[in-house]
Amino acid sequence: MKNTPLRRLTQLLLPTVALATLALGCATYAEHSYNHDYHQNLPTDPNYTIRDLDDNRFQVEVFQGAPGTETDRAVYVKKAAASVAENEAKRRGWANWDLNYTEDTNHGWMHIVTAEITRKNAAEKTPDLAH
Repeated sequence: MKNTPLRRLTQLLLPTVALATLALGCATYAEHSYNHDYHQNLPTDPNYTIRDLDDNRFQVEVFQGAPGTETDRAVYVKKAAASVAENEAKRRGWANWDLNYTEDTNHGWMHIVTAEITRKNAAEKTPDLAH
C-alpha cells in the first residue's frame, strides 16, 4: 500500500482519538448508577455522585432523566439519595449522621436531588482530665 497523505493523517489521528476517548471515560468514572451499584429493581435508573465537603460532611447528588413521569422520577431520585447517603455514612463508620436535602428540583426532563450529610457529634471534645 502506498503511504498517501490521507493514510498518514489517519495514522496520526487514530491514537489521538483513542487517547481522548480513554481520558473522557476516566473523567466521568466518578458517576455511579444507583440500580447497578445497589442491585435495585426500580423503573428508573438514577445516577449519583459523592463529593467530600470536609472531614465531617459530604454531599450526594442524584439525577434522573427519562423514563417515567415527573412524579415517579422525584420519588425514586429522593429514595436513591437517602440510600446512597446511608450506605456512604456506614462505609465511613459514622454511627450518627443527619441528612438534609439542599436542592430538589425538576429541570424539564431531568430531576436533581442534592443532599448534604453531616456527621453528628463530630465536634464534641473529651473533657480535659487535668482540670
